[in-house]
Amino acid sequence: MASIVDGRLQQLSDLDLAVLVSLASGQHCICSSPSHLGKDLRNELVLTCRETFGLQTAIINCSRKTTVDEFSEAILVESIDTFEDAEEGQDKANNHAGSPPRQNIRPSANPGKFSSLTNALDDRRIADVVIAMHLDVASESVQVQTLELLRTKRIFTRTAMHSAPRDFLLIVVASKRGARLSHHLNDMFGMSHFHGAEDGLPHLESREDVYSLPSFTRGELRTLQEQTVNVRLTGEVDAYLHNIVIFLRQSRYVNGGVTAAATRHLRAVAKALAPLHGLDYVPPSLVTLAAKKVYPHRLILATAETERTLRYGSDPDAIREVLRGITVEDVIEEVIAGVDTPL
Repeated sequence: MASIVDGRLQQLSDLDLAVLVSLASGQHCICSSPSHLGKDLRNELVLTCRETFGLQTAIINCSRKTTVDEFSEAILVESIDTFEDAEEGQDKANNHAGSPPRQNIRPSANPGKFSSLTNALDDRRIADVVIAMHLDVASESVQVQTLELLRTKRIFTRTAMHSAPRDFLLIVVASKRGARLSHHLNDMFGMSHFHGAEDGLPHLESREDVYSLPSFTRGELRTLQEQTVNVRLTGEVDAYLHNIVIFLRQSRYVNGGVTAAATRHLRAVAKALAPLHGLDYVPPSLVTLAAKKVYPHRLILATAETERTLRYGSDPDAIREVLRGITVEDVIEEVIAGVDTPL
């Protein structure tokens, strides 16, 4: 299979690659970084989406006081009918990304009289990419609204119903590494990515005052998504993927998080990685790579109070010592090492 990305793959940053895999697989992503890099990570994501992929972005800075109405308004941008119009309106859309966009008509003293007119004129839409800062600390009502958005790809404001684009992507910048969303919302995110200080911020560091054309056109992204759908997964590799899931569920270090949705996301991400490597099939190595992206934000590690061998008389102090220092990454690596790889 000829790779759509050609030689550009080697030129992309880790964050570029994370967004590209998310777009190709149709999976939302949770990003995290050291606390002092949070704002830089947000700005780098905005430039990545705009300059590399030509996508409109909206930013919502969440806190415990963020309301559902504030969330809904912040993720909307002005509608752009065609990609050719996007370049002209791109800066405008991004400049308004962090604050509620202006209404299309002036508020009326008699809102009931003109409510139907307001609904007809408010044709804003949800941004291609919504970057939700610290969504993990937002109230339950905001997280429920987010869950509904991901399920239905639409949102209701006081003036209209607004739809998300076909390739809508939600990227959460977590308040800290290991932060979790509410249970059901967390399960909607197919990938996670940690951006360390050593990974750099290439878009910010080479920032120019003029808008640069994206490295990937919408057409190329569509082709990549079509190639992903047609990627083959042989019976042996599918069994290998299934065994990784089983071993994770049976691991003494895992107390939860290996859900059915996670298995679907693992398969989707593994398939999305194949065309990036010029392949039309999934080798075992891409399954293991996908597992390292799909499970870090999901796995719930056992504690000295929940470790399963306690049921059979294990000493709690000994269990506490065994679990000391174990990380999610350690568990994933151990499981992968313990599963027989097909030839």
